[in-house]
Amino acid sequence: MKTATAEPQLETRIYKQDTVLRFEEGLIGFAEYKNFILLENARIEPLRVLQFAGSPDVAFFVLDPKIRVADYYNQVPAREWESLGITDPTKRLAFVVVNIGLNAKECTANFQAPILVNYETMTGRQIILTDSGFCLRHPIVG
Repeated sequence: MKTATAEPQLETRIYKQDTVLRFEEGLIGFAEYKNFILLENARIEPLRVLQFAGSPDVAFFVLDPKIRVADYYNQVPAREWESLGITDPTKRLAFVVVNIGLNAKECTANFQAPILVNYETMTGRQIILTDSGFCLRHPIVG
């Protein structure tokens, strides 16, 4: 998947179309925002920034949930992956939105509403896992 490298400060830029992730339905609570860029920066690894392509003012810290729950992708129903055209389990990619706490132990992530990505088509959607047992504020440290 193509990603951009985050500079020390996020700023509005023009991005190549092949680096823009398109969310037809937007994200939960942000339906009007459809195009995002996934930014990486070694200083915040393993976190990444999912930034609205139109403004640095709308951005979320995200994390690959496999870092905390190794079999997380298998707990997402196959129909959800298939809705994005992902049938090969090796092509699965997901992120969870991170809530930054005052310290590392207070940081949590929303494992109940992952963002699924098809990096071949650069499309994604956020879903809600109603029967997963995951919560909105799943600890990411510990």
